[in-house]
Amino acid sequence: MLRLLTFGGLALVDGEAPVAGAASQRSRLALLALIASSGTAGITRDKLLAFLWPDSDTERARHALKQAVYALRRDLGAEQAVVGTTALSLDPEFLSSDVRDFQDAVARGDDATAVDIYGGPFLDGFHLKASAEFGRWCDEERVRHARAYGDALERLALAADRTGDHASAIRWWSRRAAVDPLSGRVAIALMRAHAASGDVTGAIQHARVHEALVRQELDSPPDDAVLDFVERLRRGEVSVSPTASAAARGVPRPRANTVIAPESAAGSAPPPDSPGSSHTGSRRRTLAIVAAIVAIFVSAVAVIPSSTRSMASVMLARRTATLSPRRIVVAPLENRTGDTTLSPVGGLAADWIARSLLESNFEVVDSRTSAIAARIVAGLPRLLRGGDPAVALARETGAGMVITGHYYRQRDSLQLEATISDVTQGRLVRAIGPVRGPSGTASSLVGTLAVRVTAALAASTDSTPGSSTAALANPPSLEAFEHTSRAWESFFTRPADTATVFAELARASALDTDYFAPRLMQAYVLDVKGLWPRLAAVTAELQPRRAGMDRIERAALDLFEADLRGDLLGRVRASRELMRLSPGSADMPLLVAISNAYVQRFAEAAAVLAAADPNRGINLVSPMYWAWRSAVAHRLGRLDDERDAAQQTARRFPSSESARYALARSFAGNRGTDELDDLLARAGFQSAMPSAESRALALFAARELRVHGAPHEAAALFVRVAALPPPPAGAPRSERRQHALALYEARRLAEARTLYAAIAAEDSLDVETLGRLGVIALRVGDSTEARRIERRLAGWREPYAYGEPLKWRAQQAAVGGDAAQAVALLRSAFAQGYRAMDIGVVSLHEEGDFLALRGDPAFRALMRPRDGSLELP
Repeated sequence: MLRLLTFGGLALVDGEAPVAGAASQRSRLALLALIASSGTAGITRDKLLAFLWPDSDTERARHALKQAVYALRRDLGAEQAVVGTTALSLDPEFLSSDVRDFQDAVARGDDATAVDIYGGPFLDGFHLKASAEFGRWCDEERVRHARAYGDALERLALAADRTGDHASAIRWWSRRAAVDPLSGRVAIALMRAHAASGDVTGAIQHARVHEALVRQELDSPPDDAVLDFVERLRRGEVSVSPTASAAARGVPRPRANTVIAPESAAGSAPPPDSPGSSHTGSRRRTLAIVAAIVAIFVSAVAVIPSSTRSMASVMLARRTATLSPRRIVVAPLENRTGDTTLSPVGGLAADWIARSLLESNFEVVDSRTSAIAARIVAGLPRLLRGGDPAVALARETGAGMVITGHYYRQRDSLQLEATISDVTQGRLVRAIGPVRGPSGTASSLVGTLAVRVTAALAASTDSTPGSSTAALANPPSLEAFEHTSRAWESFFTRPADTATVFAELARASALDTDYFAPRLMQAYVLDVKGLWPRLAAVTAELQPRRAGMDRIERAALDLFEADLRGDLLGRVRASRELMRLSPGSADMPLLVAISNAYVQRFAEAAAVLAAADPNRGINLVSPMYWAWRSAVAHRLGRLDDERDAAQQTARRFPSSESARYALARSFAGNRGTDELDDLLARAGFQSAMPSAESRALALFAARELRVHGAPHEAAALFVRVAALPPPPAGAPRSERRQHALALYEARRLAEARTLYAAIAAEDSLDVETLGRLGVIALRVGDSTEARRIERRLAGWREPYAYGEPLKWRAQQAAVGGDAAQAVALLRSAFAQGYRAMDIGVVSLHEEGDFLALRGDPAFRALMRPRDGSLELP
């Protein structure tokens, strides 16, 4: 059934597929939006003329409207697409719309249905350049529908308040606050709902968010009523329900007298986030992402977005963290020595305690994840995080228990102390230490502290995990740990500067040959950059020493070796194991999803991403979650999900390349050529000398347009890219290959062949260039050259090709009309590690040479999304 979608954008779909033809043009969509919004009464032709053709004379405007209605009826295949004479309306049995369904739900008082239909601001991002009147109408309707949505949310929230359904009340009031975040009245209602559930911390956290937002937007403090309510919360004058709070979090009710006595009175301390707590941690933490070297798809750690309103909206919209009572997170210990040369001790202690707990079967947040989360928590404005840094770290990782600590000097000795706190119940569990020794033995002291923390938790646990402890090797030297930390810092801030990274890692390895982290990090960087021979040498060195590694290190090594073998299914298995060993990780689900996407298991990839929290951990500062979520939805044909994910990418990371590609893919899938033009213009493609990045985006958009049934628009865009001035002879090979591809796609084959040949002369092992030359030879009728290149590809013996020579032979077979041979070669390419889909490369989905095979059943079967057991196509 045809349906017009107006909330969150504007699109006409048939089931999940976008409708082509006249109905997909912006002016036609605007006409449908106006008619749909008018309901059963319809809208007069005169009003339509005023909204859509305000500057045209009456006769021309009437003719344009008549032609538009005729084109819609013709392309949609029925007169009832637009019915009426003087006033026009839509037949909902033939063409439904979310705006009409929303209005009907509001009118009959069905608030739950209304808020479910509302998918975002009315006609969000849609505009008509030629009509200011239409823009004013959009603004008025947007405000009207947003108000109706907010009122419906408020009625649902009040009903939940009355019935004592605290969880629902918090959910509805949170959504209401996201609509009107500056309202003091709504802020108090949400805080009251939190307090009624027993979650006073959540109530105070929202007050902080609200205050930050009001000060940012209005340059004034919040309402006195808000401040007064917060003070009453802090004084305990607002009624709370501990039972409801514990049930809502899924944790057991606190038992009386369950605080375990500390090992020494000197180590006792109040729990985090309680009055008088001294365990707030240093605001300047050493980056200690060294415990588990894992292949996450992150090129850099960005900074928290500077827009307070943007961040506040995310913090308001994200779901409350569910704390696992048995999950443990270790915060870097605070340096109280006054000696900055000892700062790495805090990170090393957190690293080694987490390793020790993991090897003793505790559910522990690995130190890589906790270090990333700690950095993100430290980057959040104080008013936007819940509790002190340690409590905020626990909430960020879903940990019910947090280990904090500090170290200081006592005469010539260094002393380390740690505390174990239960965040779910707000109590101290145990204090450990002090562990004393000379400053020069810091690593040994860290090892002792890790053993004592692990033993303390093992003694207090009442389940199998932790009932026995496992001994680790000695911690690395402080200097080796510090050099490894610097390497990670350098890589995350300057990923292209691998020389500095590897120099730091070499120093770390030379200082401590038994420390695996530097070599594993080197393997990680080599894997990310595809430097396979060097990666093979590192993994060959590490494999005999595998027994001395911890579980995460062994799983990471498995992943590296699977990548070296081109074993895509082995990569899926290794990534699953890494996710299992990294509870609370925000990026491990992304690793699993990417690995599944490589083998076309898009449904599993989508399910893993849907279960992950996009508003926590690394996902707060990296666009990759939303970019991959958009790409996976695209391959599943879920165009609405794709559009929403692409818009999230652009909204949160507007300057990122990933956002531009996600939007381009979404627009192309919906044949939104006007939106694509706007996107390319913003990327600089319309300038006199477009950048290589904007040219690549235009090529990508054209390929997606072609595969989604817009060949003429795609061809025109290919011609535009090919007509640009070529890069100079000394330009990077990637830029020259990009221009050659544009020439090829524009069918300027002779020029493309000349440029590809020049590139091939520089590197005889450039299989991509060689493969494209073979395809060009076929297209220009040079069968002798085509056969020569095919034979060379067939005899390819260079390692680490991962099926690419087979893929290029398949393209030659496809261009030559041999569908069976093309499919057989592609199947063999997959078996050798060729990734059918990836971000940032020409995937099979976009490759024009395979378009002729789309009608072949065997090719369709090979390219369809995979489900079920782990198997290759």
